[in-house]
Amino acid sequence: MLNHKPYVIVSHVVNAAVTEGFIPAAQRLGYPVVLLTDHAMAHNALLDGSVRVIECEVFNPLSILDTLTEWGITPAALFSNSDHLQTATAIAASALGLPAKPWQICYAAKEKWRMRQRLTALGLPSVWSTQVLPQTSPSPEWPWPVVIKPAQGVASMDVRLAEDYASCQHYLDTLPVRQTLLAEAFMAGPLFTLETFGDGHELVALGGFDVALSAPPHFVETSARWAGEHSRRWQQQALQQLREFGVGLGVCHSEFIVTADGPVLVEINYRSIGDGREFLLDRLLPEGWFTPILRLHLGEPLPPIKPATGEALIHYLVAEQEGQLTLAPQPPELPGLSYRALKTAGEAITLTHSNKDYLGVLYLEASDAQRLAHLTTRTLNVLHWEIV
Repeated sequence: MLNHKPYVIVSHVVNAAVTEGFIPAAQRLGYPVVLLTDHAMAHNALLDGSVRVIECEVFNPLSILDTLTEWGITPAALFSNSDHLQTATAIAASALGLPAKPWQICYAAKEKWRMRQRLTALGLPSVWSTQVLPQTSPSPEWPWPVVIKPAQGVASMDVRLAEDYASCQHYLDTLPVRQTLLAEAFMAGPLFTLETFGDGHELVALGGFDVALSAPPHFVETSARWAGEHSRRWQQQALQQLREFGVGLGVCHSEFIVTADGPVLVEINYRSIGDGREFLLDRLLPEGWFTPILRLHLGEPLPPIKPATGEALIHYLVAEQEGQLTLAPQPPELPGLSYRALKTAGEAITLTHSNKDYLGVLYLEASDAQRLAHLTTRTLNVLHWEIV
């Protein structure tokens, strides 16, 4: 049945999760989709007229509300999967009387310094941290080593481990533009994620990934094992921290480091997991990934959470040098293996030491751990590419 009220999705830059995941899911639910974005031309070119795209200053909740009023749009739901737009979307949805994330929590999660402050105020596990404003410098008294990261960063962009005062100052001097940064005490230990759904009353864990990282000083994610040892062992402790922090409605992707004292939050991304893992979860979970998330923003209660079936690993093919990609990765055709190319032959490669350096993503799925390990080894043994 087609609904008259549209499902309004607020977007920033073109993102596959929105164009290939959430928009088709909303249409399958029977809703016409309206996309509000500050990149209307790019979205129109990709969506080819299948969705109504309206230009809007999406970082401003008043602009979102005014645009909907000017176009005579009464939404059935207001949703965003953008890292940067959660607070604005939550404020606008709340103003319209629609199901909304708590905007104060969206803001605290996005601003990493505010996240650390809130964790401390609530007595939750955290680490030493300090804000580094553009006009300030590091202090020799900091508890070295420390991790330097943008206060609103994503995808490990400009994240760096500084071993001492001199290396930290040198790194800050090399940044082309000084933005507000956060310095945090380095946490040694394995990294895992927690993926949660909430309906505003209850928050549940769907599972998580054990994540492998590149060698310091950078923190590029190289692989992610679904339902790995650490994500299973520490799931309940991590979930309780998120509940106390205030995470509620919708989907949330959080990252934790397992320290000697247990899991400690690295960051909260109050939106869906990305980097291709959302599409894997859409296949693994019996109810899918995108549709249940959209239902939560329609005010529906949490559905029964059915566990994912099978074993899965995501392996990222990371460029290790700059130049031109003359030979792109060509994975073999094997049962349980799929591939998402992010770079094509002929493209120029500029290293950012972040998740933006991925050439492509391998999705490996099998019925048990032994078959998954065999598939992984067989695939990686025949993969090669060339950058000159």
